Amino acid sequence: MVVITMLVLFAAAIMPNLVNQKRSREIRQFYAAARNLMSDARERARADGMTRKARYDDSSRRLIIERVSTDANSDSSDSEERGLDLPEGVTADAFRVEKDDSTSSEWSIGFYADGKSESGMIQFSSEGSSQTLEISRTGGVQVVQGTMPDISDDEWDAGGYEQRV
Repeated sequence: MVVITMLVLFAAAIMPNLVNQKRSREIRQFYAAARNLMSDARERARADGMTRKARYDDSSRRLIIERVSTDANSDSSDSEERGLDLPEGVTADAFRVEKDDSTSSEWSIGFYADGKSESGMIQFSSEGSSQTLEISRTGGVQVVQGTMPDISDDEWDAGGYEQRV
């Protein structure tokens, strides 16, 4: 009886840790899969010459890659090729296309046949930390630790003189 009690106490102490480890692993795998999904969209656009569009569907909590059809006879202009569900505990908090903040319903990034793309970001939060998926104009994709950077100080008026003391 004492042995069974000790085993139950031991299992009760370890089980929450195992659950947290599993959840953390799923979240890390999601960030890698999201990066790979965007990179794959770029490569597919280059390979077949058809534009791809990445977007986020708030209702299904899903990142979606769509092939953009240029065929005028097509009933549907876009068709979903691939998608990635956000795991439990991960939320998409902020969106940016080029240098403009966006909403989840407006966020859409194009990947083109020449290997380039629109630049954009999507910020995810999970377990008290943030990760940002950044897509550059050259089509490069990376996941960085932290919130989206403030870009308000990236531009300034050219041609003005600064008085030096």
